[in-house]
Amino acid sequence: MRIGMVADTRDASFGNWTDVSLSSVWAHYVGALDRGGAAPVIFPVIEAYEREPGLALELVDGLLLTGGRDLDATSYDAEPAPVNEPADPLRDRVELAFARAATERRLPVLGVCRGMHVLNVALGGGIDQDLTDPDGVHRGEPGTFTSHPIEVVAGTRLEEILGGRESIVRSHHHQGVEPLAGSLSASAHSPDGLVEAAEANDGGWCVAVLWHPEEDLDGGGQRLYDSLIAAAVAHRSSEVAA
Repeated sequence: MRIGMVADTRDASFGNWTDVSLSSVWAHYVGALDRGGAAPVIFPVIEAYEREPGLALELVDGLLLTGGRDLDATSYDAEPAPVNEPADPLRDRVELAFARAATERRLPVLGVCRGMHVLNVALGGGIDQDLTDPDGVHRGEPGTFTSHPIEVVAGTRLEEILGGRESIVRSHHHQGVEPLAGSLSASAHSPDGLVEAAEANDGGWCVAVLWHPEEDLDGGGQRLYDSLIAAAVAHRSSEVAA
């Protein structure tokens, strides 16, 4: 199965070259999909995909919205908070277009951290731009992940995926989804009450989490990627049957 991802545009240095602009995806996402038996397909950030997301989505069986920098606050009609990272407005517009088109097509979608923000904004929700987090539950030192518990809502798709109501997850974020889009339902919370996961309330396979499952594949994170891939297989089978 082919799972699509949108690349980030970053400067990198290697060999004799410095500050070279690259279209890239964190290898941990690629590894999680490969481990689950899927073929990752990485799309660069270009205006053609903003105008016509179907050019990309027609080539894949599912969509993974990955983590990354903060969304441009103007994409959800807000003034940016001073603590926000510099945004990449073109990536934002491309991923928002992908998220809207994928959900309209009922293509399986998994959002991870920033990907949950993208999905929520694409479906009409908003962003809490800077969480009250004095104990550093959700984000610790730069370049590190925190660990904290979550409680999964009973009867949700997420409970089925994770195989239980409790889990320990790996996080690095300072924003949350607020308000939650009307077409999404909360499926997990952290002890401080933050919505940590959400899923489509129309029965479609659309799941989003604020944590980073690719950082703990053997501790249960792989289950999310495997479930996305299984949903992509089912989607492909239904398309072929039709």
